[in-house]
Amino acid sequence: MMQDGHQGTPSVEIVLIWIVCGMISAVVAGNKGRSGCAWLVVGMVLGPLGLIWALVTPSDHADLEEQAIGSGEYSKCPYCAELVRAEAVKCRYCGSELSES
Repeated sequence: MMQDGHQGTPSVEIVLIWIVCGMISAVVAGNKGRSGCAWLVVGMVLGPLGLIWALVTPSDHADLEEQAIGSGEYSKCPYCAELVRAEAVKCRYCGSELSES
């Protein structure tokens, strides 16, 4: 029996949960080097499943490296190509002396 005539419409709480899942998915994916806008849509469409998917999706290491180098905080070691802090004088991976360029 219908009591209030709104049986087919989702409740406000459910809609808010889906929106929050989309926002959290976007933040998680953005921190992993993925597109935050795309994951916002995925999280809002799939709700909690989209959030779980964003959590288990691997990081985009190439994009994260580009961001770190672009920010000036890190540079690549010319000998082993690993990321090291820009102010480092010795590579922590291969032990090579780094120039101050």
